[in-house]
Amino acid sequence: MSINLDSVTTDGSTRSLVERFLDKKLLERADWTTPLANSTFGDVRGIQMNDGQYGQYTRKTGGRRPQHMLTPSGAGSDPASGITLGTDKVLIPTEWVQDFAAISTVGQKTSWLDLTTWAEDDMPRDLLRRQHELVQNAMLVGRFQPGQYDSSGTATTQFDQTAQATVTLYGISFTFQKCPIYYAKGKTNQTDLVAGDTLDWATMRNLWIRLDMAHAPKIKGNYACVLSSAQWLDLLTDTDGGRLTAAMAGGLKSAIKGLESNAIFEYAGWFFVLQDNPFTEVSGSENKRANWGPIHAAHCFGANCFGYVSLGDRQMRPKFKVQDVTKTGYEKTIGYLMPWQVGVENPNWGFSIKSIVSQDKPNNYDPADPTKMLDGFGV
Repeated sequence: MSINLDSVTTDGSTRSLVERFLDKKLLERADWTTPLANSTFGDVRGIQMNDGQYGQYTRKTGGRRPQHMLTPSGAGSDPASGITLGTDKVLIPTEWVQDFAAISTVGQKTSWLDLTTWAEDDMPRDLLRRQHELVQNAMLVGRFQPGQYDSSGTATTQFDQTAQATVTLYGISFTFQKCPIYYAKGKTNQTDLVAGDTLDWATMRNLWIRLDMAHAPKIKGNYACVLSSAQWLDLLTDTDGGRLTAAMAGGLKSAIKGLESNAIFEYAGWFFVLQDNPFTEVSGSENKRANWGPIHAAHCFGANCFGYVSLGDRQMRPKFKVQDVTKTGYEKTIGYLMPWQVGVENPNWGFSIKSIVSQDKPNNYDPADPTKMLDGFGV
């Protein structure tokens, strides 16, 4: 009997010749940039061990205009009052971030994948993505009610859905500051945004002036704008009287300045940085993170607008605890618990802009199964 593919896969006597080839080189998967979890932008503040549950940060207030002496030709006199040396206090509590992986002994001894290395690689990657989101949250609402998982991995308290700027921790009430929110095309409310209300240069120029008038310190000579690719594409539609087109044609700072800054273009006093994990929402549900929402939020700021904990490590990588606590050693856990916090230090020096985007759905998006594109970070 001749053997061909059809007979091998259909005839019982020859089906045993079908073999599976296991290619041990992994396929590529989506990767993420996390520009807001970048000490270039945030004011890095450390946590001292055994030194309290929250930080008190102090800012000196300004002085006053000096006066002219009222009787320069006479004996003279002192001012009736002296300057006031005042301070502002910002209180930010320490919160703790945690996660773990349970790896069975049988799995780690028999799997062709190194499960321990897999977990140790992915958890810092996921932590950086979450830290990026937490900075977004701080700028938009100050702080969201933290999400929680149950024993099956289901989120029983949803992530980034309920603003909770004021929270009681350690028996003390803390209020997290947030930055102002503006809307494209001069709109004043999220529900006023309609198709076509995309990010434009009139909005960017107007808001640049607002930051400058607030004396926000610049970052390497410009203000930063962290925005989605969709918002950047909308900005590339030249609504700036032809000046943007001329600048691009002339090659004005159009080259990428290096992966360390993530800058894609410097123009009109801004340098723009792409975020591939933007905060998106749907109309009527403002400040609730959505999957592939048509409204995107860009975050703009000067230096020292917000601050976060670095723990002395620029990548903010956790230290893992690896242990076996089972009677027979049937599994081991790899986990971490680390203090981390982000807070807006000066809301005058930053803001968020919300706009409709021309394209808000990814390639191969299926409305019948919208979660298939989420890579574990869905809402």
